[in-house]
Amino acid sequence: MNTGKPTQGRSSAPRANSGSTVGDAATPRLDARQEKTLARLTSAVLALAAEQPITEVTVSRLAATAGVHRSTVYEYAASPVALLQRVLRGELDALRAEYLVDVAPDDAAAAIGGVTRAVLRHVDDHDAVYRRGLGVEGAGAGLDAMLSEHFQGSIELLLQQHSVTVPAADELERRAIERYLADGIIGAIDVWLTRPRPRDVEALLALLERLTPPWWPSR
Repeated sequence: MNTGKPTQGRSSAPRANSGSTVGDAATPRLDARQEKTLARLTSAVLALAAEQPITEVTVSRLAATAGVHRSTVYEYAASPVALLQRVLRGELDALRAEYLVDVAPDDAAAAIGGVTRAVLRHVDDHDAVYRRGLGVEGAGAGLDAMLSEHFQGSIELLLQQHSVTVPAADELERRAIERYLADGIIGAIDVWLTRPRPRDVEALLALLERLTPPWWPSR
């Protein structure tokens, strides 16, 4: 989207609690033992998803890699695929909370640029995972849908806060705009990941800025 640094809304929102299911405020906080177990599962699922398609990872192998009992995995997710999505969504939702909550209209362009930059760095940090999990070959991992849901949720938050407005005549047009913006970004990211590292985050931000409609907040 845009490339400015956020001036308001970044520090006012707390990071999402890593012990809760992302985006669900009703989920109880984890105790210290549960946090430690989730950290081990997080490290294991990210490592395994970087090595092979997450759809090929069994619960038994995930448990063995994390050093936990097989039944423990099910306390945190229904499958390795679900756990991977939970972990990645947790990082993404923490960025949304950091950059986009309570953003004033005058600060929207900078906040959007800041969170987009942070999301691209998140993707680049987990590039092996996303390269396996995005696109047709990674359909079973559900990362396209997970990212689309996240981006649409961020746009919806900005609209609900009146941080931004879009030229939608009704609810269906608003939803279409959210989907158009979200899935366009994901397509650009998928192509960007085919570049060898180091990848230029700023160059992709500039491209996204050229591609977004003129009514979307710009630097």
